[in-house]
Formats: sequence, C-alpha cells, structure tokens
Amino acid sequence: MKLIKGGIVAPKGFSAAAVNCGIKKSDRDDLALLFSEELCLLAAHFTTNNIRSGSVILSEKKARAGFAQAVIVNSGNANCCSGKTEIRDAEEMAALVSKRLVLTKSKVLVASTGIIGKPLPIRAIKKGIIFLVKGLDRTKGTRFSKAIMTTDTVHKEIAVKINIKGNVIKIGAAAKGSGMICPNMATMLAFFTTDAVIEKSALKIAFRECVAGSFNRITVDGDMSTNDSAFLFANALAGNRCIKKGSSDYFKFLKALKFVSLGLAKKIVLDGEGATKFVEIIVKNAASQKKANIIARHVADSSLIKTMIAGGDPNWGRVAASIGSSGVSVKRDKVDVYFGKKLVMKNGVSTSVARNALLNIFKKKEIRIIIDLKSGKSSDKIWTCDLTEEYVRINAEYET
Repeated sequence: MKLIKGGIVAPKGFSAAAVNCGIKKSDRDDLALLFSEELCLLAAHFTTNNIRSGSVILSEKKARAGFAQAVIVNSGNANCCSGKTEIRDAEEMAALVSKRLVLTKSKVLVASTGIIGKPLPIRAIKKGIIFLVKGLDRTKGTRFSKAIMTTDTVHKEIAVKINIKGNVIKIGAAAKGSGMICPNMATMLAFFTTDAVIEKSALKIAFRECVAGSFNRITVDGDMSTNDSAFLFANALAGNRCIKKGSSDYFKFLKALKFVSLGLAKKIVLDGEGATKFVEIIVKNAASQKKANIIARHVADSSLIKTMIAGGDPNWGRVAASIGSSGVSVKRDKVDVYFGKKLVMKNGVSTSVARNALLNIFKKKEIRIIIDLKSGKSSDKIWTCDLTEEYVRINAEYET
C-alpha cells in the first residue's frame, strides 16, 4: 500500500468541482460536486439522530438501491429544521444536477452541513450548479475537500493505491468535521471513492467494518449531528478480477480501506474545535466489549477530563470518578489506570509516580489513557481531544 496524491479523485473515472454560491458569508467555496463517469456500487451510512436533515432523509432513501453516480454537497446550511421545504429543496438540487449530467435523479445523492434552522438559499444553489457541472475536473479533489468545510481549520483528504494480482486499485476520500462529533454510525460528512471491481455485499461489509472501527471510535464533544453521512462509491474501472468477500483480495482491500477511514477519523479528532491534544482512551480486560466501549466513551466525553487535559493537569482521580459513574459495574480494588506508560492508580489506590513525570506526559501532543479492569478479556478504544476556551468561543459565535 502506498500513499498517493489526488484525494477523492485519485481513483480512475472520478472528477470533482467546487464553487461559491453565497451560502457562506465569506467568499469561500460552499457547493461541491463529486461525479463518476461510470455508475457506481454504493455503500452508505447515516446519522442515528432522530432529528435529521432533509438531505439525509432523501439520500438514505436513494441509497437503499445500492447504486449512485454523483453527490452534491453544500456547506454553511444544514437543510434541517427549516420547514416543509427541506426534502423538496434537496430533490431540486439532485434533479438539476441529474439533468445537467444526463443521469436519472435516483443516481444523484445530496449532503448538507452547516447551521440548523435556516432554509436553503435554493435559487443561489441552482445558479451555482450550472457552474459546478461545467467545472468538473480530475484535479479538483482538494478543492472539493475544502468546499465542504464549516468550522474545520484544515481540509481532510487521503488516497492510497494497492496492487491486487497485477492490477492497481486506488481508494480516495475526503471528510469534514471538527465539532458535534459523537456519532453512532459515521462522521459529519465523509466521501470515499474506489475504482475497484468488488461484489456488492463485500463492499457493504467492508464499509460497515471500517465505519465501526474508525468513525464510531471518535468523539470531540459528545454531541451527534443531524447530518452525519458517509458514502463509498466503487466504479469498477480498475479492471481487476472481482473481489469476493472472505478472499485474500478482500482482506487486502479491507486493510487499505481501514487505513483510509482511520486516517480521516484521526484527522477529525486532531481538528476538533479548539483542540490542542489528541487523546486515546483504551479500556482493556473488561467483561465484554460493550462494557469496555461504554466506559471508554464515558471517559472520553467527560468535560472534566477533557479540560484537565487542556490544562495539562494529570488529575487521575477524574478518570477514576468517570469510570465509576459510567453505569458499568466495576470492582474498584481491581482497577488500574495508566497515563502513558505511568501507572497512576493500582488496584484502586494511588501510586507514588512523580508528578513531574506526569506533567511531561501531558505536555505532549498525543496522550494515551489506559484503564485495566482486570475482570475479563475484552477491550475497546475511543479517540477524543481536549476541551479548550477556543471551543467555547467557536460555538458561542457559530452563527455569526
């Protein structure tokens, strides 16, 4: 496997475009389009939030067929809680793109991200679509990844290539997200492309596993968006022998897809609103993976722990308290807690580790907290970040 340039348009047959149509107050691009010259197999996951954007509702309905060829994305407006026009506006966006690209409407998906509660400026978007379709190009992957940003401070893209029995297969991806990151399916918005020839069931299983192991393992602030959507398009232009689930080729493809999805997930955590630290919470030797996950997520979502990390204060007592308040029954006299490699609590009691050693750990960009329950053989992990004053400032001024 090798990292390559190109992002989402690195695989054969994909092109992208981006324009500014006036959704955002700045002059940044706010409308983007991804297109494949051939019909794609589609795998998709959407937010489990009960309050959902009209764009999510429409795309989820279309995604059930398992095929798509394009997706139009707007940033700056969530197309959510704005009234009865939500689905109609999303349908109009898809319809105009499909007309311009000479596709059936069912093959065009829609994704939105931004402020909740404001109607989409559909007239401006319609005008933007005209220039969007004309601007499709195989060199605009980075511009696509920048156009879908909201409070992100950096664009997020990645691409790799692998060789399967003499055929080069490429996987590209782009994502946005830095706040409202605590999904139970994917991330804010994530788009994956591949030119692999792969059976439909194998594609869906692989994507489900990748989502579970990456985007379902991150949290910035414990809040889930109304717009979370993740799409994987496979257009079969690599010309390889069809990848079957369970085969050696499948596991090679899966490994590459996991690398890409995990890379994006970590980029999102590192770009958490106001974040300065990347934090890995590991819970091991739990009675079940579910219990390990509950504790890891509870610790990761603790505002006290996140502000402790932001302040560089190695107060392990906050971790102990969070473990105990997670709702999972634990035996205190068995619990160990580590900051990095330093054991700070052994069998529920403090250790004599030097504070200066812990302060040095908390000065690092990446921090690992390990919780050993010593009550089973299961483990799980969650990635998060610290919570700083900058996070408060960004979200206090989100609409302005």
